[in-house]
Amino acid sequence: MKQFLSQLARNTHGNALMLFAAALVPITLMIGSGIDASITYMARNKLQNACDAGALAGRLAMIGYDWNDETEEEARKFFDFNFPAGTNGVDDVNFVIDQDPDDASQVIGTASGTVPTSIMYIFGFDSMDISVGCDAKRDLGHNDVMLVLDVTGSMNNAPSSGGAAKIDLLREGVMGLYRALDNGDTGSTTRFGFVPFAQTVNVARSLSNQDILRDQYFVDLDMQSCSKVKGQTVCTTIPVGKRLVNANDMEWNNGQNGASDENGIIQGFRTSGYGCIEERPSYGRSYNKGEFTYSTTVTLDDINETPRNSQDEDLQFGRFEKITQEGDYWTDDIDECPADSKPFDIYDTEDDFATAVGEVTARVNGGTYSDIGMLWGIRFSSRDGFLAANNPSDIDDIPVNVHIIYFTDGYTYATNRHYSAFGVERYQNRLLGNGTYADAGSNVTTTDNHRERFRNLCTLAKSMGFTVWVVTLDVPTNDDHKNCATTTAHFFESDGSDLEAKFTSIGQGIGNLRLTK
Repeated sequence: MKQFLSQLARNTHGNALMLFAAALVPITLMIGSGIDASITYMARNKLQNACDAGALAGRLAMIGYDWNDETEEEARKFFDFNFPAGTNGVDDVNFVIDQDPDDASQVIGTASGTVPTSIMYIFGFDSMDISVGCDAKRDLGHNDVMLVLDVTGSMNNAPSSGGAAKIDLLREGVMGLYRALDNGDTGSTTRFGFVPFAQTVNVARSLSNQDILRDQYFVDLDMQSCSKVKGQTVCTTIPVGKRLVNANDMEWNNGQNGASDENGIIQGFRTSGYGCIEERPSYGRSYNKGEFTYSTTVTLDDINETPRNSQDEDLQFGRFEKITQEGDYWTDDIDECPADSKPFDIYDTEDDFATAVGEVTARVNGGTYSDIGMLWGIRFSSRDGFLAANNPSDIDDIPVNVHIIYFTDGYTYATNRHYSAFGVERYQNRLLGNGTYADAGSNVTTTDNHRERFRNLCTLAKSMGFTVWVVTLDVPTNDDHKNCATTTAHFFESDGSDLEAKFTSIGQGIGNLRLTK
């Protein structure tokens, strides 16, 4: 027996198996923990992504800094979409999201759950807990928002689906924009400007006397010779035998008075509240006693160049005076001139903003000339033009983002016989510019040229770094409108019932949404 035990002690066969058996437990523990840790890591990453998605969606859904049941529901919807039940076998999933009590512009969330183990349960570890945090904030920064609003006669009508007048829908709907941008006292500055447009725009109050023509020529088919006498216009009918038949001669000079009287007339025009303008020639072209043309291309110089002095008529704007100018009108009253445009300004309360909207939409009349509206929307927004002193590029070294929101209920439709900011095309031929006068019944070419100008203006605005949003009301999809917007996500169509929601979406889209962790 003693010899057997001695031999057994010296025999090494089978030692490897014993060593393996002894090492199996720590090896299993190591491999199992690695596998379960990997599963847990993947589950945690998915939980983090879902938490982030929920926080971003919840913050995006907020109107201003209003957190409510609807915004929380939106956050949960996105969390559930990104982390559906059963993901990686995670149990007891809990997602909590709320507004940050210390920062109204931020939402904070947490998500947690338990991951069942695959191998570690052998050693008594049935599950592993995971938890993540997420925060989302909307940094509005500084924004100038210019509203270019169609106030033509058709806005007095109800949409094709019925209901209130479109102008009333606009007045109510645009309030959604203000509420969405009301972000509390977060250090952001948001200003709004307005350019209501029809066949012309009312901008003289925002200009200087130097920007307005002294000697302006008008078409007068009654063939009267007119001049100023002690500040009054005196006209004498030209005898039939002495009348000229060339349309170029059917014009008269409205600036025969002295310089001091001129300034008084210009000042009165600018401050009257009816300061609608005739557009100046395209940059580089001469006024030439009213015989000038417009290019369908609009340049940065057309936007920004200002008159050098009171006699620089090539860069000055005429007075839109329907009582003097020959041509057809949409109505006989003076309200064919839209309300005053408003440069960028801060509106501290919703009531202040509503009052401004009411003022700029007070006169609803005339025809749709999209290019004159967009042109002046860009001029009022430019950092280097007429209103440069009011339009800083940055505030405390933080850039100011510029947004133009173009709203319309129709297409550009320009006629050769109507008086607009571009004169009367039938007689003055400023837009056709081909040396012949348009037939009274033909307006296709005129309309096409105005639409081309509108398209080029949209391109110019985007090249200046402005974000262009387009909202159409009760209008079939149109490439001119759709392509004007910065992207398809910046283009909105409404039938009237959802107009406020469309403007709210624009407000929610302005500013930078970011994760704060």
